[in-house]
Amino acid sequence: MSSRKTPPRANLERPPQPGRVRSVILAIVVHAIFFAFIFFGVNWQSREAAPYQAELWDKLPAVQPKQAPPKAEPPKPAPEPPKPAPEPPKPAPEPPKPPPKPPEEKPEPPKPDPQIALKAEREKKEAERQAKAEKLEREKREKEKAEREKQKKEEAQKKREEEVRKREEQQAFEAAQQQRAAAAAQRQQEYNEWVGKIRDKIRGKANVPDTVTGRPEVQVHIRILPGGEVFDVAITRPSGNPTYDAAIERAVRSSSPLPVPSPNSELFSQFRDLNLNIKHDR
Repeated sequence: MSSRKTPPRANLERPPQPGRVRSVILAIVVHAIFFAFIFFGVNWQSREAAPYQAELWDKLPAVQPKQAPPKAEPPKPAPEPPKPAPEPPKPAPEPPKPPPKPPEEKPEPPKPDPQIALKAEREKKEAERQAKAEKLEREKREKEKAEREKQKKEEAQKKREEEVRKREEQQAFEAAQQQRAAAAAQRQQEYNEWVGKIRDKIRGKANVPDTVTGRPEVQVHIRILPGGEVFDVAITRPSGNPTYDAAIERAVRSSSPLPVPSPNSELFSQFRDLNLNIKHDR
């Protein structure tokens, strides 16, 4: 085989171009000058005009009197032409309004726990039940207290009425006793008057012999009929002198009818069986 020599590779790279770096630097400088011109031009146009200032006087200054100049006044210069009025400053552009803030999203309230709600409901019902029970207990105590006070008042009233009744009964009893005592005294007085009448009549009828001396006393039991008739007479306690006893017995029989109350009166019952003591007066 025959060997072939490969020819050398041709240089395909471009040769460096002269002046390329310089053109790049020049382009950068031109752009920088352009941007500087735009920046300073915009700042000059957006500069605000100087504000006007004015002085305000509260009072005018005192005017000093002018002294006459020693020399004649020089001729007045011709008045200057009026200056044109300055143009009013252009209003500054309003700053852009900030965009509205988006509404804040409020977090959703946490959902209540059903167990907590049930517990709160039970506690509320328990508190209401306890309050109702306390109210009923308080009303019960007040009612019992009112009943006790009412009972005490009634008992005190009954006690006062009982004391008044007992006092009235005692007064009535004492009055009745006084009346009975007065009636008994009256009856006793009437009884004694009738007994005195009977004794006086028997003594008037007694024929006592002169042999009887001293003061003998004899007790006789006399049974008297309505109207005073003597039904029976007996010596119940002799005087010790038979002559005086016999004389008194005869005098009782001879004194019939004896002076006695009416048979219709209550006093006559005491004279049906009369025990009478008769004493000798001589």
